[in-house]
Amino acid sequence: MKLAPTSFVLLAVSLPAALATPALDSRSRHKANAVRANDFIRVDGMRLKDSHGEPHYLTGMNYWACMNLAADDSLGGEHARFIKELDQMAAKGINHLRIMASSEGNPEPQPFRMSPALQKAPMQYEEGIFVGLDRCLAEMAKRGMRATMTLNDQWQWSGGFAQYMSWVNNNEPISYPPSWNLTAPPQRGEGKTGWGNYTTTGSFSDYVTYGNQIYTNQKAEQIYKKHIETVLNRRNTVNGRLYKDDATIMTWQLANEPQPANPSSYLGPYSLEYPPNEQDPLIPWVDRISKFIKKRAPRQLISVGFEGKQGEWFWKKVHEPEAVDYGTTHAWVQNWGIYNMTDASQQNLDKAKSFVDEFIANSSRWAADIKKPVLLEEFGMARDNWQNDESKGEYLYASKATTTHKDDYFEHLIGLVVADYERGGAYIGSAPWAYGGIYRPETQVANEFGMVLAGDPPHESPGWYDLYDTDEAMNIVERQKRRVDKFHQKQCGGKQGGGKPQ
Repeated sequence: MKLAPTSFVLLAVSLPAALATPALDSRSRHKANAVRANDFIRVDGMRLKDSHGEPHYLTGMNYWACMNLAADDSLGGEHARFIKELDQMAAKGINHLRIMASSEGNPEPQPFRMSPALQKAPMQYEEGIFVGLDRCLAEMAKRGMRATMTLNDQWQWSGGFAQYMSWVNNNEPISYPPSWNLTAPPQRGEGKTGWGNYTTTGSFSDYVTYGNQIYTNQKAEQIYKKHIETVLNRRNTVNGRLYKDDATIMTWQLANEPQPANPSSYLGPYSLEYPPNEQDPLIPWVDRISKFIKKRAPRQLISVGFEGKQGEWFWKKVHEPEAVDYGTTHAWVQNWGIYNMTDASQQNLDKAKSFVDEFIANSSRWAADIKKPVLLEEFGMARDNWQNDESKGEYLYASKATTTHKDDYFEHLIGLVVADYERGGAYIGSAPWAYGGIYRPETQVANEFGMVLAGDPPHESPGWYDLYDTDEAMNIVERQKRRVDKFHQKQCGGKQGGGKPQ
């Protein structure tokens, strides 16, 4: 996921309410679309293809909390919600979920974290959370969904790089950058979790510098590699599949948004790009870890989890290693200072759209230059939050706000990706951040582990970027799938993927 704040043009189609939540008795449909254990996705030139040689476009979604949601109630799980939300996403044509296959704990309870953690301490696992991950993959396979499995994280919400460095330094305290605290004022009444606020004042720059020691610390890397091997060699307790032999896992991802070293200055029209740095330790780390995974799981793909805001030089350097199969980009117009979620003006929205026009065109060209496809793996926009009046005690991220800017932006950005795909560009799909499903901040109640399991991770304000089950954005995602299916039918002479599972 992105940093905390620094501060197809098609007609909308309203689906009947009865279609919003499909019936759960859909075993026959699931069986027809199920991912077979050996139906691996491969890269073929600038496209993805399945084992039958059929094109595979990624209609994706971020669903980071899957393993926690699917765990038993005693570990904070919400299994009925998990099943319902998988069915909702499948009904919208979503065939790919990006989920966490890592989270790290600390001897002292840490704020802003996924809890319970999968890895409580180095090589000490919470088996019940691992079973939750087993259930995620087994249920996804039934619905024809494949996974990107994210193995580490630059940011604080899962533990990630900083927790590895704390582990190898006798569990030293971590200085956190600005993060959301659910227990902070203002609170909003009895029986519900309070809205909270950002309460830490550490530096993002210092936090990145601390975590990035993982690139050169041999002890931390050894623990990380042991975790990778543990996950790759896990046998699913639900369906018996070995993770490294299960085509449900399309991709192993090195980390969520690994960062280069902090630059002394920024370049480009938006002051986001990093100057070239041949000595940056991120580059050999990507090469080393991607080779390590590829040697052990040669039939599955590897991605880095890189954003791309750092510009052409870094994007190419990070994705050039031979074991990296395709590139990724993330687009965060508010977090990167281009869009203001409390500004209702068309000019504000147009700035965001102009930025992604350039970003998608440039990154498609970068990917073509290194002859690898690219996935728009994260993007989002807040609701029309200028409608929520904090001066009246309203929560700034309340779900009652409409989504006019978000819907326009999603139509535009997803349309750019599909158009690039249709004309033979490098893009192979998109995945918004992140599915909140039936969650709403107005009714949230923290579980015994302090989690509300919103679409937004625990270091950010709940409801900021959530996609809810009734949001128009989900219909936009579905229309993307229909458009690509029609394109494939035309390309294949009238047959849709040969009738094979996608």
